[in-house]
Parts: sequence; C-alpha cells; structure tokens
Amino acid sequence: MKERAPAHFEEPAMPGSAAAVKVDILVVDDDDTKRYALKTILDPLRENVVEAASGSDALRQLLRRDFAVVLLDVRMPMMDGFETAQLIRQRPRSELTPIIFVTALDKAETDMGRGYELGAVDFVFAPVVPSILRAKVGVFAELYRAQQELRRYRTQLELLVQERTTALTAINRELEAFSYSVSNDLRAPLLAFDNLNEKLLQDYSGALDERAKDYLERMRTASRRMTSAFDGLQTLFRLTSGEIRREDIDISAMSAEIVDELRAQSPDRKVDVGIAEGLTNSADPRLMRVLLANVIGNAWKFTSKRAAATIEVGREIVDGDSRLFIRDNGVGFDMIQAHKLFGAFQRLHSQSEFPGAGIGLATVRRIVNRHGGRCWAEGAVGEGATFYLVM
Repeated sequence: MKERAPAHFEEPAMPGSAAAVKVDILVVDDDDTKRYALKTILDPLRENVVEAASGSDALRQLLRRDFAVVLLDVRMPMMDGFETAQLIRQRPRSELTPIIFVTALDKAETDMGRGYELGAVDFVFAPVVPSILRAKVGVFAELYRAQQELRRYRTQLELLVQERTTALTAINRELEAFSYSVSNDLRAPLLAFDNLNEKLLQDYSGALDERAKDYLERMRTASRRMTSAFDGLQTLFRLTSGEIRREDIDISAMSAEIVDELRAQSPDRKVDVGIAEGLTNSADPRLMRVLLANVIGNAWKFTSKRAAATIEVGREIVDGDSRLFIRDNGVGFDMIQAHKLFGAFQRLHSQSEFPGAGIGLATVRRIVNRHGGRCWAEGAVGEGATFYLVM
C-alpha cells in the first residue's frame, strides 16, 4: 500500500511529550527538499528539529548544543556521512550521540559495516516510511530525555549530600566542642566535689551521725556516676572520629585477651567462656577491640547473677550472611525494648542492679556504622541475650 504524503500525515504526539522539555534532533543532508521532508515527518513528535546542510555545518551545530539523535545522509559532497560520523565520534561530548544514517542508496551499495564501526545505531533506506522513522527517532528522544532527568536528579542529590555533609560537619564540630567542655569545664568541679565529700567523711567522721554519712555517700555516688557518664561521652566522640585503618584481625585471640582481663578483675567468678577458633574480620584493630570489650563486658556483667554463667563467641552463616555473635545466659531483656539498647544513656536495668554509664552499646553501634556494617540483639527476659555483628 502506498504511503500517504508526509504533508498530510498527522499523528498524536507521544504521551506526555507536550508537557515535557523538547529535545534537539539534528537532520544533516545537502538536499533542501530531503531535509524538509525529514523535518515534516518528525513534526508530530513535537521536538526541536535542527537542520544542517553539510558535514561541516553539522559539526558547528554540535559545538553549540547536544542532540538526542542525529539523522545523517550518507552521500554528501566535500564530506560524506561516514567522515562526518567519524569526526562526531572524536568529540567527547558527542561520542555517544546516536547516529541514524539515512540514504537513498540500496543496501548493496552502502558500506553498512563501516557505518556500524563508526557508531551508527541504525540505517534507514529510501523510500523512508514515516511511521517507522518517527518510532525510531522517538525512542532515542525519550531515552535522551530520561537521561537528562536522571542527570538532573543526580545533580540535586549531589547538592543535597553536600548540604547534609556540611551540616553534619558543623554538628560534629559542635559536639566535639561540647565534649571538650564537658571533659574540662564540668568534670573537674565534679571531681573536686567528690574529693571534698571524701575529706568530710575522713576528717569529720566522728562528728557526723549515720544519716549525714549516708547523705555524703549518696552525693559521692551521684558525682561518680556523672563523672563516669562524662568519661563515656568523651570516649564515644574520641573513638568514633578519625580515619579507619582496616586490617585482618584475629577475633578469637582478641576475645580471649579481653576475657582474661575480665577474669583478672573478678577472680572469684566462675564463667564458662567458649570462643570459636579461627574467627577473623577486616576492621580497624583499635576500634574492634573497643567493640568486643564492650559487648563481651556486657555479657560478663549481665551474667553476674548466674551460678553457672556461660558466654559464647562464634560465627554463623544465615542465608549467606556471615555474622559474628556474642551469646550469654544472663538476665536478657524484653524484645519490645530492643530499640533502646544501642542508644546513649538508654538502660533496660537499674543502676543499682547493674552499674554502668549506658554508653557502651552506643559506642558499639557507632563503630559498626563507621565500618559500614550493622548490629542488632535478640533476647528474652531471664533467658540471656545474643548480639550480632556484621562488618
């Protein structure tokens, strides 16, 4: 069936194209009539069609703007389509621009292999079928539009990340200043207060009744608790800043050293500790030791009321995920409260029952996050707890 004349061919625009930003399409042909015909065929796409009457003219256009696709005549005087394509590909900005060769030559006369080597995405032979040409060009126009949109989103995301990074840097500086203030301006008076109370108890013990002595001891306990909290904050900021230096670590040996230290501090305790052999991990050695000391130390503390306390350090693989775990049979916790475990100063047990500043697990999470890993805990009241680390 004979194709209708291009001038009378009307098709609705592609969905959404009316509201979308127009893209540029370059039509290169030395024949004015052919350029007009191609432009008329592409009019229903409602894109911006730019004409070039020669290869050199096409290169000038490409210097001014980027094009979604180039329709390039193969046979032109002075510089043919293949030579033009080769020069287009040499420019970094247009090295990936799709090129569709349009030619009145038949396939036997056209060196299609050379065209594809020069980066052609397709060949269109005369007589041109308008609907097919529009479909091919429309695909590249939409692809280019999508790429531009993605580029815009990426730029916005990069700006947002930069803004957030700047804000976080400022916050960290304020936190460091606060930490310094806490360490130097508040901690010193607390120590002086504690020392004064101790001196009162020593020098005036005979003049004080039991109630007064009890009040002084309470004040000493409160000041020591606050000092411990300040020290924990200082440690938290100090350990979670600076550069991370990863190396292969013998987790088994490091855990054994920590357990030996805990046994030396509590020689009367009998704790059955099992550490799997051959545990290794790639991490910062300094931070990893702090992490293990906190988690194993927690297990040691929360099994203190068990006559037969057990702690296990090992590794398991679940759904291809390798997890380091520290498991104990201590007091455990209610899983409803699990979200509080890794927060600073969040406690699930009373200070009188299990003393501590409430900073240890917050430090653990900071260290894990800095290594790009994750940590979580599972447990039940009276049935112990298991802490999992993936780093």
